[in-house]
Amino acid sequence: MSSEQRTLEYQPALDGLRAVAVALVLVFHGGFRWMTGGYVGVSVFFTLSGYLITSLLLVEHERTGTVRLGRFYARRMKRLLPASTVCVAAVTVAAAGGAFDEFPGLRRDLLGAVFQVANWVKLVGDASYADLTNASLGRVAPLEHYWSLAIEEQFYWVWPVVVLVLFRLRGRVWNRSAPGDRRWPDPVTVGVVALTVASVAAAPVIASVWGADAAYWATPARVGEILIGASLALVLHVVTARPGWLAWLAPPGLAVVMWAALTWPAGSGPAYEGWLPVFAVASAAVIAGVQVPSPLQRVLGARPVAWTGTISYGLYLYHWPLFAVLTADRVGLDGVALFGVRLAATVAAAAMSSWAVELPVRRWNPGWRRPLVAGASVTAVLGLAVALAVRPAGSDVAADDAAAAVTLAPVAGSLAPLATVAPADATNAAPTSTVATSTEGDAGADVPVPQVVRPVRVVVVGDSTAQHTAAGLAAWAVDHPDTMQVTDASNAGCGFLRSGRVLTDGEIDWQGQCDELLDGRLPVLLADLRPDVVVLMVTMRDVEDREWPDDGVVDPFDPRYRDHLLDDYRAMADRLRAAGVPRIAWVLAPRPISPFQGEQVKMLDPARYEVMYGVIEQVADEQPDLVQVVDLRAWIEATGHGLDGGWRPDGLHWTDAAGRELAERYLAGSVVGAALG
Repeated sequence: MSSEQRTLEYQPALDGLRAVAVALVLVFHGGFRWMTGGYVGVSVFFTLSGYLITSLLLVEHERTGTVRLGRFYARRMKRLLPASTVCVAAVTVAAAGGAFDEFPGLRRDLLGAVFQVANWVKLVGDASYADLTNASLGRVAPLEHYWSLAIEEQFYWVWPVVVLVLFRLRGRVWNRSAPGDRRWPDPVTVGVVALTVASVAAAPVIASVWGADAAYWATPARVGEILIGASLALVLHVVTARPGWLAWLAPPGLAVVMWAALTWPAGSGPAYEGWLPVFAVASAAVIAGVQVPSPLQRVLGARPVAWTGTISYGLYLYHWPLFAVLTADRVGLDGVALFGVRLAATVAAAAMSSWAVELPVRRWNPGWRRPLVAGASVTAVLGLAVALAVRPAGSDVAADDAAAAVTLAPVAGSLAPLATVAPADATNAAPTSTVATSTEGDAGADVPVPQVVRPVRVVVVGDSTAQHTAAGLAAWAVDHPDTMQVTDASNAGCGFLRSGRVLTDGEIDWQGQCDELLDGRLPVLLADLRPDVVVLMVTMRDVEDREWPDDGVVDPFDPRYRDHLLDDYRAMADRLRAAGVPRIAWVLAPRPISPFQGEQVKMLDPARYEVMYGVIEQVADEQPDLVQVVDLRAWIEATGHGLDGGWRPDGLHWTDAAGRELAERYLAGSVVGAALG
């Protein structure tokens, strides 16, 4: 970099702080339970960016008497656009090849990333069923992290104009003042401090009025963190002689950052209540403290730490798509070993990007016009490529709709009693199942389907896993119309534990949708269809932590939680009995194997599901004439599919082929058997 371009002295310790910030984010996204608040690393980035950008503007104005907007935007474009373009282009190519088909909103996310509005796309976009399911799983699309880059880029477009206006206002004010009165009040200082105070104060108001999502994603709610850094830059620019006591600010500031990273919850708490701009004061303390020599300054400025900071932008960009691709199923590892593979791939990608793409572009210095034209052209071409190559949401039939359920028509009068075909009639009857059964008593045995005198009328009720299971049963029923008819009455996020509030629901009204189904549509459906058996199935919904008015927040290991679960499951069975349902096949669903992130990692604990299994078995013991347990969990594990990512690519839902095979080999026979009693 030439002397004309170098307008701010390089400080290795600030790159070291970048390394700390990106490390917090990487560990948090690695799913380690002890790092529940690692997202505060993004806030540290915000404050550091505000400090550095404002320092550059102040130094430039001091040297040249103005802020050259064209040069500023050209530098920002050369710094940010190359790596971002490579990342978006790579995800676009992968998406065009079907790598991320489980995220139907990916085209929207890609365009938001290209045009630097990803945070607003998240806030104003309508979530699809698949989006909501992915959110409930703790799974994220490969460009989910671009929201923070969008906030910074929006700030970069506006802030130099604001600073230039403040400088010109200062010139007009000082031209009217006596030379001795030109230092106070300084319009630049007053303007920056006023904007900072207003932004810090606005964040909790935004959280209160517009909710947690706006507090976390909206630019006005987060810009206070950047402006804290800008205010610090103004102070340090004026104070040319840095006092030694500044060094004492860094250790407590860093301690606060680490405390928040280790203790703040992932989906609630101060970050979602508008307090991140206040937290930014701790980041500012670290930045101020490393301005003077100290042991912490030397540690942060050490070559390996500082080098990590120099590629921190690439680490942040590339880690999320790589984490999304390098899943436990594909890698064959989990825990620390999986994180090590992901980290190695991320470091390699960031280092290669820095060496082959970013540094060459930053060294390119043809003036400011050509980089701006090149950047605008690349953005336009990339946006067009995304629009042409990636399917929009809703253009394809989703996997859960691929096998349509065989809908029953309402019946009139009585139905013939359900029974197996008499031996004499069976002589000339074609078998309804062509699967060879295993030895009786084998937990993984294929279950034969009894021949029946008429089709068994089946209604499936439950959550999204029940929907996928119903699709498999329906596909089987299409091939065996004389044996089974299936109606899917499931709804994503619908469980049978009706009381309490699920903490991870956020703005999604899962319970309202479920109440509408179970209290409104299902009774009408049962009256019209008069099913022989109702299949009940829920996986995660009924074992998530909940809050009750009298109990507070309770997890499934608390006896009070089990009491609520038992009461509501008994009530569900009683409602179905009262509606005339003769038999219930209550499925013990296999636990998820999803690549959960953050606090959702707790949903992989098998002990949570054992609580639900125990309640189901108790209800079956209490009402054996009504409820039969279908232990799908045991069958899946016995057949070796418990950890099979080929059957459940997202770790929760069957593929169409897996659902069809599951029905063929186990569920169809089990459900017909339950209907026969």
